[in-house]
Amino acid sequence: MVGYLRGILLTFLLLPMIGYSASQGDLAKLLKITSSSNSPLDLSGADLRKYQFTDNKMDFRFANLSHTNLSGVDLSKLNLSGADLSYANLARAKLISANLTNANLSHANLSGAILQGANFSGASLNYALLMEADLQKANFTETDFSCANLNQANLTQSDFAQANISGATFINTITADIVHYHSVVDRPVKCEE
Repeated sequence: MVGYLRGILLTFLLLPMIGYSASQGDLAKLLKITSSSNSPLDLSGADLRKYQFTDNKMDFRFANLSHTNLSGVDLSKLNLSGADLSYANLARAKLISANLTNANLSHANLSGAILQGANFSGASLNYALLMEADLQKANFTETDFSCANLNQANLTQSDFAQANISGATFINTITADIVHYHSVVDRPVKCEE
């Protein structure tokens, strides 16, 4: 079964490189096979900009989506809890009301993304780029924003209970009515890599 799954995954990832593109059905088949084998989905490094993701059919819990290109993609209401989205390109993506609890978004590019009402509880957003992102009413309880760039982002009515903002930048950021700001952790750190 593992060899079969690897073969399908390789086909799915290599076809676009040789001038063909996988269909929406290929992604659905891969998700079905992966969910039946109890293995986390691994689409690391894939270009997924042409896929249409639907919240009632796809579950990306604990999926490896690191280094993927999801720029401009609508991922609203998807369950991405525990997913690895480190170094992913999510610029201008829509993640309205998405579940990103305990997700790894370290070094992810979320510039201009629409993240209204998303749940980032316990997520890692260290070194993430969130410039001009719309984060209104998002839940950032115990989220790690260490060294993140939130310049010109809209944080109106977001919940920052026990969030770590050490080294994060907030130039021209809208911070109206942030909830639980009194519990934010802000320690001196060096943000050079």
